[in-house]
Amino acid sequence: MKVTRNFDIEKMVKSNALSLWLNQYGNAIVKSMEDGLDNSTDITGQPFATVSKFTRESKQDKHAHKKPLIRSGRLRKSIRKFPATGKKLTFLIKSSVKSKARWNLEVDGKKYRGTRNVRGVNYGAMHNKSFGFKTSENSFISNKKVESREWFGIPSKFLVGGPEWKKMASLVPFYLNNAMKTPMKEYK
Repeated sequence: MKVTRNFDIEKMVKSNALSLWLNQYGNAIVKSMEDGLDNSTDITGQPFATVSKFTRESKQDKHAHKKPLIRSGRLRKSIRKFPATGKKLTFLIKSSVKSKARWNLEVDGKKYRGTRNVRGVNYGAMHNKSFGFKTSENSFISNKKVESREWFGIPSKFLVGGPEWKKMASLVPFYLNNAMKTPMKEYK
């Protein structure tokens, strides 16, 4: 009997172990971004710029703004994870929350309604710009500067050399050793 193989078992085991590690690392990054939204801190750990007086005193869709970026919860819910696999060692994190077509605003007890001229704007990306953004001339709240709130990205503590990176890097040998010790499975 002649047995041949057309794959490298060691390479396959390493890829699977690294994909498990990468998924744990990616999930920790996503959790850190979600915690940052909940605690109003950016990816460097600094507090978000506070909301303006107008924003604080107005209600949109019957919800007042207490903290930046969490009024409806749509931004937090928009974070999507695409996990790594043994064949594709890439963990992707995406967010694409779009503005609604209609808006309802209440200021000092007076209600306003309207339809946006430009729909489907990724407002999460607009808030993530380094220098903030300015509202349109045609906007209900025209020509106002909106402060930057860098909520999306790899938090500094997860970058190479950071404390969370060091913790995660120390787990690589654990995952590799575990994968090598896993007993072979019989496929029927």
